[in-house]
Amino acid sequence: MAFNLTAALSEPIADKKIVSVLEQMGGTFKLLLGMIASVSVMLMIGLTLVIKITNSGMMYR
Repeated sequence: MAFNLTAALSEPIADKKIVSVLEQMGGTFKLLLGMIASVSVMLMIGLTLVIKITNSGMMYR
């Protein structure tokens, strides 16, 4: 988000290559944020399943 804002603000002043690099970095960090969010959701689902399985196994003893 900050890279896209910086690219938009520096567009009238800076070279097109610099603006392009800033926009690409912003897109890369958006993808990285999406990957981290999806992995964290999968981690929570996995932990929930493990806790559910272990608690049900303890009930049968």
